[in-house]
Amino acid sequence: MKILRVLTIISFFIVILLPVLTFDFRKDAASEIDNRKLAENPFSEEAMASGDLTGNIEKYVEDRIGFRDKMILSYTVLNDRIFGKMVHPSYVYGKERYVFGAGLNVYPCYSEYHEVFADMVLKMQEYCEERDIPFLFVFNPAKPAVLTEYIPAGMDYNREWVDLFLDALDRRGVHYVDNTEVLRQKTKEGEAVFNKKYDANHWNDLGALYGTNQVLETLQEELPQIHVNGEKDLIFDAVRQTTLPVSEFPIDEMVPAISVKAAYEDLTEEYREELSVNEAFPTFHYYTNPERIKEGTPRALVFQGSYMNGYGYKYFMNGFGEYIYVHDYQNVIDFPYYFNIFQPECVVFEAAEYTISNDYFDYERMKAMNLNPTLESALREEENPIQDVELNAEDLVVEKGKKLTRITWRVDSDVVYGWLKTGEEKVYDLMKNEAGNVTATILTEEYEQCMDTIQIILYDGNGWRRLMFL
Repeated sequence: MKILRVLTIISFFIVILLPVLTFDFRKDAASEIDNRKLAENPFSEEAMASGDLTGNIEKYVEDRIGFRDKMILSYTVLNDRIFGKMVHPSYVYGKERYVFGAGLNVYPCYSEYHEVFADMVLKMQEYCEERDIPFLFVFNPAKPAVLTEYIPAGMDYNREWVDLFLDALDRRGVHYVDNTEVLRQKTKEGEAVFNKKYDANHWNDLGALYGTNQVLETLQEELPQIHVNGEKDLIFDAVRQTTLPVSEFPIDEMVPAISVKAAYEDLTEEYREELSVNEAFPTFHYYTNPERIKEGTPRALVFQGSYMNGYGYKYFMNGFGEYIYVHDYQNVIDFPYYFNIFQPECVVFEAAEYTISNDYFDYERMKAMNLNPTLESALREEENPIQDVELNAEDLVVEKGKKLTRITWRVDSDVVYGWLKTGEEKVYDLMKNEAGNVTATILTEEYEQCMDTIQIILYDGNGWRRLMFL
């Protein structure tokens, strides 16, 4: 009896000490179960600056204690089996056990932020139109907008801000597609465009097909060569999913799995190392479709989020001759940088309903966005002659890579607008960098063809100047 008591005490202390002994001290550790970074050292300089040492220590221990993910999973499964409740940090049950994203019940009131966002979209459209490039903004709905009858009881899903935002686009004359109605209509017809459980925050392969086809059909009005996906292009199938994404929470659901028959070439790795993208949103791909190129289908530059990155991209691969896509969010605010490099024949900007917030698109950066007019239009309005000045090679910094070359001129005045001209026809925007200098990134092969004919044309406080090798 005494031995049993001792063993019980030892077992008890092991259960208590094991989570402490397996404490996670790794730097930049992340939890798959709730898809976020774990709290960092509460005694770090950055954490101490917050002034809440007690709260930081408590959060650090909660996040880093051993077996945390397994304990959360066990607790979540237990609540599901016994009480039929979803207590997962990333998900919530709706009616009839439909799964929704846990954060999607928090929706914004319409504000100045949305007006600034609409202004940014208009600036991009006007920039493209001045260069005779078709532009389209795409608005994709969140799951509750389409499956509203299944949202959790008591969930305050208020979508008034969306109507006000779309009104703001209408007032500005923005060309856009709202995929809400097409997805609602397909749902009424009995088609599952969002899964019941799996990947609760995104549409599925079928929803992506209908949404992207609506985009391609709209673009086709201006660019008839664009290809819209039909049944002959696709292979329809289904796959069984047994857990929720970024979670081990068990499910058993068959979800659509559509593959596209298109042949393509992947040029992504040729650019990836040299292309500048935001570290938090690094997705970039470059595909070419030889069959579509033969048909004269245009080159598209697409700024897109997770709806397209996860599902819709394959339909665009079959719709465009060249399909270059960049994770939008903070990257789209650097729009001219990508336009300079890829010289697209049409531009698409896609955003999901719940991403139009400061967490994804920075308010101050959007508000400060100032895009160049075309050099031709700027010169038409200028009455005074351009002053030709010798370009000092020492002031020109050239960083030449295998695929991309960045050209920077050390500014000696307050530049309002600037352009880099190569040869007789090619004109690129110059943009200010953090050091206050102006820079443009172009293809290395283009630079090598024109390195001796580069001109920098500036409008600043001293009027117009053209710097060139005299």
